[in-house]
Amino acid sequence: MSIAVIVGLQLVLLGVILLLAGPAIRRRWPATGGYLVLARSIALVLGVTLVGSSLGGGQTPMSNTPNPVPAQVGSVTAGRDLYQANCAACHGVDGTGGGPLAGTTPVTPPSLKAHLGQHTDGDLFYWISNGLPGGMPGWSARLSETDRWNIINYLRSINGQGPTAAPSATSKQGQALAH
Repeated sequence: MSIAVIVGLQLVLLGVILLLAGPAIRRRWPATGGYLVLARSIALVLGVTLVGSSLGGGQTPMSNTPNPVPAQVGSVTAGRDLYQANCAACHGVDGTGGGPLAGTTPVTPPSLKAHLGQHTDGDLFYWISNGLPGGMPGWSARLSETDRWNIINYLRSINGQGPTAAPSATSKQGQALAH
């Protein structure tokens, strides 16, 4: 649980206490009525805002960071190869989840095809770099920045954004055998 959630819950609790104890406080100190309402309102609104924004999971420190690697066939192809080597075991070969290692983590890896449209490239880069609680490791020590951005370009391509990867060597061999 993040510090923002903890502080938010404490503020909500304070607001509820002030709400319940308000009549007794006003009887004891009648001049505090207006301040009590103000303090209770601020605590509740700020607490709910902190908890809601923290649990929403929408923003990372890199949310507004654009992908510096152009989404071109070479980048997407490199990203596909990196994805297959490092990510497919959990997220599935086609990005729909259910890879062979998916059941080994406390949190089931999500379908990237269904999930990524809700997040910015900066968010994806942050999560790939630092990992996520529940099983996804951070990849910043094993993959260069360019590699991580290439994976993002590949993920965007399998979600219908940008160019598709070049045919792989194995698919070229399969096509040659078919002719």
